[in-house]
Amino acid sequence: MKTPILKPLTLAIMATSLTGCLSSSSDGESGTLSLGITDAPVDDLQKVKISYTGVTLKPANGNRVEIDFDEPKNLDMLELQRGNAASLLEDEEVPAGEYNFIRLKVKEGDDMFVETLEGGEEPLTVQSEELKLVSGFTVPQGGEADFTIDFDMRKAITEPDGQDGFFLRPALRLVDNTEVGAIEGIVDGTFAKGECDDVQAYAGAAYVYEGADADLVDLNSNAEKEPLMATPVDTTDDSNELSYKAAFLTEGTYTISYSCSMDDPDADDDLTFAETRNVDVTADTTEEENFGTGDK
Repeated sequence: MKTPILKPLTLAIMATSLTGCLSSSSDGESGTLSLGITDAPVDDLQKVKISYTGVTLKPANGNRVEIDFDEPKNLDMLELQRGNAASLLEDEEVPAGEYNFIRLKVKEGDDMFVETLEGGEEPLTVQSEELKLVSGFTVPQGGEADFTIDFDMRKAITEPDGQDGFFLRPALRLVDNTEVGAIEGIVDGTFAKGECDDVQAYAGAAYVYEGADADLVDLNSNAEKEPLMATPVDTTDDSNELSYKAAFLTEGTYTISYSCSMDDPDADDDLTFAETRNVDVTADTTEEENFGTGDK
């Protein structure tokens, strides 16, 4: 079932200041860049707070463009799920042309932490106080570029043995907002109870892979191939009301499957999957794919 996709909720944040001089967009040598950020969910933390202080852009030809925010943007990434996004840049004038990478500047301190399911707070550490995303993109001359960075917290956050606190690595992907759709659906409660040890404790995840008939593998930071995302299934007080949403998917064919096996992104886990199928995603459309209901 296809439904028109709704624009994600955007959280407006303060303006930025740009380092360096730019030509007026009227002369065709610059364009505008809008950049949002969203989170592919993590299911074993209550909060993931990150303090963003700016953005670095690297043109294919030319010097880096440094954009520093007037005030840090302190975001709880777990609020940015199921198609919601926060704005980092909005119609920012930058030189037109090809770009090689984006760096997100972050600042460690009191505004960088995670909150565990038990309610305790632990520091969140980032090496070099930046997160680099190597993904080419284009800002058209006199035009607009509109992208979202998808930050996959299940892959990004690690808690190494023998070290205090949590560490954040750059598990990022860049998507063009004019080319994305979504997959969402429900998971039948009786079906989930048959797959899970305790549905209220963990109701599983919808695993999404690029391409048709993809190999079903676990999240594993040490492997050559991983799922594009593993979207946790949300529960309510009624264990028969389960749902998921995989958002910001670029146009194409995907393999999707359900699993209620526990998955450690730092280990090679043997997962059990159920109801695997291929899904074609088109821009600005949400595809409905249900599990355990006897239909799509």
